[in-house]
Amino acid sequence: MIRRVPQRTGIGIALIAGVALIFVIATFGFTTTFTVGLLDPMINLLVILNHALWGSFGLAVIAFTILVRFVTFPLTLRQLQQTRAMQALQPRVQEIQKKFTDPKRRQEEMMKAYREAGVNPLGCLGPLVLQFPVLIALFYAIRQTLAISPEALDNLSGHLYSWSYIQSAIPLEESFIGINLAEGASINVLNLNLLVVVLVGFSTWAQSKTTVMVATDERARTQQQMMQWMLPIMFMFFGLSFPSGVSLYWVVTSFVSVGFNVVTYGFPALNIPPLIGPPTPTPPVEAAIVESSEGTDAPRRRPSRELRTSAHGSRRSKRKNRRRRA
Repeated sequence: MIRRVPQRTGIGIALIAGVALIFVIATFGFTTTFTVGLLDPMINLLVILNHALWGSFGLAVIAFTILVRFVTFPLTLRQLQQTRAMQALQPRVQEIQKKFTDPKRRQEEMMKAYREAGVNPLGCLGPLVLQFPVLIALFYAIRQTLAISPEALDNLSGHLYSWSYIQSAIPLEESFIGINLAEGASINVLNLNLLVVVLVGFSTWAQSKTTVMVATDERARTQQQMMQWMLPIMFMFFGLSFPSGVSLYWVVTSFVSVGFNVVTYGFPALNIPPLIGPPTPTPPVEAAIVESSEGTDAPRRRPSRELRTSAHGSRRSKRKNRRRRA
């Protein structure tokens, strides 16, 4: 009896969710689905947290960001584990690239190595794609909740639920420990808003330093090292244009990502080992079939030639017995 390797339930769930999402978007449109399904619930949750945390919108942003990141942690963990598995497989991938010059044979050997290690080359992209709409909605929710002008307040009221608990919390207090969350920073003014921009750059750099880089050659490794310094500068430049509430969100989510990276990858500079082990590799189907066939105790079927020989032998013996009796 051949034992089949069961398919991962995550693939089935992802397919069902993808089909359902496509159906909803096709029925109601992308803008309506994004607004009603993600943006409006996040805005109202932000207002509720602001009301519950003593009217401090800064604490509401921090609590809201941590809550969303922990809700999406299973997707993040899967992404990080796949990235770590890809990094561990790089020596074998490089060996295959040097050994096989034929592109087709090289691709076959690489896919075989991925199957044996239980690694999906696109496994780290799936969770990231699923998280991307959530992070975009989180960004817009924080930006629209910081409404101070009459036009912005009118736009915000269109996203709020008709609950008295939520309606009574508007407008929100934009000041947080001396930081004006509704305004951006300026390099001409030394204040706490500029400090938030500096924290944006530092947190982005810390996140990139604790992230495992998957590089197949020296050129890719050099580019990744350059990006470790370019990304913080780029996000600091963005932080000068965005409201400080959005910058605060980025600082919090970056430090949460640093924590996730340390838990998954460890931190060798401080001798911190990974706190979560690597995922159990899924054996390929061929190996499972061979293993199952070797472990069965069923009797081996005789070849048809042996059956015919034994049948002929029994017929001859019967004819000889009849002649002796006659």
